[in-house]
Amino acid sequence: MSDEPTTDRHGLEVIGLDECLELLASRPYGRLGYLDAGSPAIVPVNHLVDGSTVVIRSLDGGKLGAAIFERPVAFELDDLDFTTRTGWSVVVRGRAEVVEDAEAEQYDKWLDSWAVRDGARTTWVRILADEVSGRRLGAHEDA
Repeated sequence: MSDEPTTDRHGLEVIGLDECLELLASRPYGRLGYLDAGSPAIVPVNHLVDGSTVVIRSLDGGKLGAAIFERPVAFELDDLDFTTRTGWSVVVRGRAEVVEDAEAEQYDKWLDSWAVRDGARTTWVRILADEVSGRRLGAHEDA
């Protein structure tokens, strides 16, 4: 077996699952994509990683609706360096579900949501991944 990185058809390095999960856990802030009344929506959220799932805390609204109805969602996190033209991106595709109260109590200790204010009604939402994929962009040789 070769230690050479695998590349996709565009020449981007394919990141393995373990590293994708490490990268997801390395930053507190990503983007959640979902369908809102039939139209695509993308919102910034802070999150945590629990095993192979991404967990977010939601105020009542569109994200929570997607979770209740177990609709498809996507979560994306990236890091780019515009000077060196390098970076990475990890995408999680799956469905969202509401986290039960017993588990939610532990998440309350792990993540302080940036958007949630004291007294606001919230629900924890878990993304059950069907697919986790990542790509790394290296510096261009002609850069």
